[in-house]
Amino acid sequence: MGKQSNKAYKSTIDVAQQFATDEACINYLEALRWPKGVRYLECSGERVSRYLAKGREKRDKEGTLTGLRCPDRIIYQCLDKDCFHQFTATTGTIFNDSHLPLQKWMMAVALTINARKGLSAKQLQRDLSVNYRTAWYLEHRIRKAMGLGNFTDEKMTGTVEIDETYIGGKFDKRRKRARWDKEPVFGMIERGKDEQPSQVRASHMPTVNRFNLYGKIKETVDLKAELVITDESKLYDTLGNSLNHDIVNHSAKQYVVGDVHTNRIDGIWSLLKRGVIGQFHQISIKHLQRYLDEFQFRFNNRENVELFSLVISLLLIRAAMPYDKLTSGPSAKRTRNSSAARKVAPPDVS
Repeated sequence: MGKQSNKAYKSTIDVAQQFATDEACINYLEALRWPKGVRYLECSGERVSRYLAKGREKRDKEGTLTGLRCPDRIIYQCLDKDCFHQFTATTGTIFNDSHLPLQKWMMAVALTINARKGLSAKQLQRDLSVNYRTAWYLEHRIRKAMGLGNFTDEKMTGTVEIDETYIGGKFDKRRKRARWDKEPVFGMIERGKDEQPSQVRASHMPTVNRFNLYGKIKETVDLKAELVITDESKLYDTLGNSLNHDIVNHSAKQYVVGDVHTNRIDGIWSLLKRGVIGQFHQISIKHLQRYLDEFQFRFNNRENVELFSLVISLLLIRAAMPYDKLTSGPSAKRTRNSSAARKVAPPDVS
């Protein structure tokens, strides 16, 4: 899976020191949003003033100071004669409607990107001194932003390993699922070449059949890819009609034949399952894709020296995800999946 560079990760000590005050956080967000200088979002006015609005004091009935009703804030005001609107560095971002201090947002991002096998909401609750629901909601918003960072139109062109795995844990007759009723996850990894590290793409697939698999392969892998490697599963037996396809026969105890193997994608599944077993313990099917987005984003950007800034930038441009929307809707239904569950003709990937 490759050696991860420590340069790509900010330590929690670095984050605590760099973002010790609200002003430091605001200055950081300002530099990310407006690298060429602050301007108002609506009229694009470049003449903007910045000032500190003092917070209002909060006193009890006896007149004793008990705190601040409103903290100090850095305000920007557009100086265009037809505008004069006021705004802040968080206006129109996910940070604007959050009750959490910006310091805790920064720390949550650092903790998440540094946790190679994921970070549970319970652990984040302890690290940030927030309640569990806040920590859980915070993590899902960070995962959603990471999902945006995974989006790319570029197809895989080198040596590509393809495999599927199943998430669901060991069978327990006390739980409401059949013995083999697990959720399938389909993945592809392009081996690294030159200075480009290996890149993975993984997605939750409610039903495993040739139609779904071949559609995802057609969407992701270039027809001129150097080599596509799978195991001996019957799901892939016609893949060679359109792609340069080779297999490694796991059922015959064959795991490596020269450069033909699926060890890299198997390593991704191992990392994912270690996270589920050791960190999250159980995850909802409804949110499974968001967990996959987190793991593949962290893996694909493991050598990105600006990883922390990238996640903050994605949070700045990512639309908010209301808590009601995150928790509403019917839960995904578990279904039994097997290669013979649905017999359909495989689509042509050409």
